[in-house]
Amino acid sequence: MDYTMTKTRYLSLTVMLFTVVTLWAQDDFNPDSPPEPGIPPTKLILKAEPAAGGSVSGGGKFVPGTSVTARASSNTGFKFTEWTDGNGNVVSSSYAYSFKKGGKDETLTAHFVYEPGNPAEPNPGESLVYYRLDLEAGNGGSVSGGGRYQGGKSVYINATCNENFDFVGWMDEKGETVSTNRYLYYVKKACNETLTANFAYNPDSPKEPSDPVLQHKITIICTEGGTARSSAYVVLDGKTALLSASPNDGYIFTGWYVNGELYNEQRSFTYTMNGSDVEFEARFEFNPQAPAEPSKPSDKQYALYLMSEITYPGTIIDCPLYLTSLDMLRDMTFQMTFPEEALPDWNTLELGDKASGYKVAVTETGEPNVYQLSLTGGTVPAGNAKLLNVKLNVPETVAPSSSFQVKLNQVSVTEDAGNTVTASTRNGRVYVYKLGDTNGDGIVNITDKLNMVSYVVSGDPGDGSFIKEVSDVNGDGDYSVTDSVGILEIVLTEE
Repeated sequence: MDYTMTKTRYLSLTVMLFTVVTLWAQDDFNPDSPPEPGIPPTKLILKAEPAAGGSVSGGGKFVPGTSVTARASSNTGFKFTEWTDGNGNVVSSSYAYSFKKGGKDETLTAHFVYEPGNPAEPNPGESLVYYRLDLEAGNGGSVSGGGRYQGGKSVYINATCNENFDFVGWMDEKGETVSTNRYLYYVKKACNETLTANFAYNPDSPKEPSDPVLQHKITIICTEGGTARSSAYVVLDGKTALLSASPNDGYIFTGWYVNGELYNEQRSFTYTMNGSDVEFEARFEFNPQAPAEPSKPSDKQYALYLMSEITYPGTIIDCPLYLTSLDMLRDMTFQMTFPEEALPDWNTLELGDKASGYKVAVTETGEPNVYQLSLTGGTVPAGNAKLLNVKLNVPETVAPSSSFQVKLNQVSVTEDAGNTVTASTRNGRVYVYKLGDTNGDGIVNITDKLNMVSYVVSGDPGDGSFIKEVSDVNGDGDYSVTDSVGILEIVLTEE
């Protein structure tokens, strides 16, 4: 293969694809804001930071002067903090930010912080793997709904019969019938798979009407004090979605509200889509006397926890340790266990701002890669704080598409009154992917290049399908077409 000609061909393809995708993205249809004659609409681009922290809604194209509302919704374990503009300036601390659209394209970013008192952090390893669902149509019809999805996701697929044909059923690769329903919510398996729609000739069968299938959005927002989510965010007319709310410790759930009016008082209920978009607000109230789930008192008062980190071979990453407490703490001890693939550099250990008064002693326990840490002589106030940070070395030899656990155990903390108690813990994990593997499928190919172009044009989709940590190929701290070209060069080099 002529490498120069191949590279030139791929680079030309990159320019063409980027131009096509850009033109396509500029033609978004927004029936709620038809442009006035002579006044071109401008874009409002919304992003979530971090992507796992929540979702955003309200973006699109609007005529300058139009009143628009950007909304942010926190995922489980996260809390919304503020909106910032394209220059990083804080513009609002309300999850629903309303303003007049200006005459230029604008970008707003919703910022979220991790709340340790909430349910456990989403597992990136589970959200970053996608599998193909290929749909094929036998003689007599057509199909739609195939694509790449996470395992366990409910995927809407449908089959359309040609004139004089009847639908028989969906068949898997083993020749077994999956369903006889033309319209099907199929639960995606954690593997690549193919479903075939079979049809039977029936000259008496009239041609099916071509009316579009109506579907509408469910938007979930919530007040401070808990999290809420829906099992689906786009629902067909007449179909259902499960809504669930989870209050944090010290809070109670007061109900689901629509347009400011109470709709349902149950924490979980099934909603049937009734013909239009709907926005539910889950409300919580502070109630420190609210009973918590049974557990040891100390496990609710104090917790040490680690986060999940994503990187690629040959890097040095931060491993921060966080603390949440309902009382001031003094001395504390705990053990940390590291994998061979991500060993700590204790010379880089740094204390957090709220723990700067401690002296830290690190000793080997005699077990491989297990260390005893003792913090003495200082105090840390009640609340949430970063206790310390240590850097981990991830060698070039680490196999991509792998993950390793960093463990916490044998925790002992001393309360301000002098009582020595234990604390709950949560382990962390290091996920390692190839540099340039933007979708986390284990290989770097043309799909990753297109994924990079899509990110540059449309922003982070927020569904875990774009891994920023391994997408800055040129290492300049930015995500641009230059990174797309760099991914292409990786593809050509591996070929």
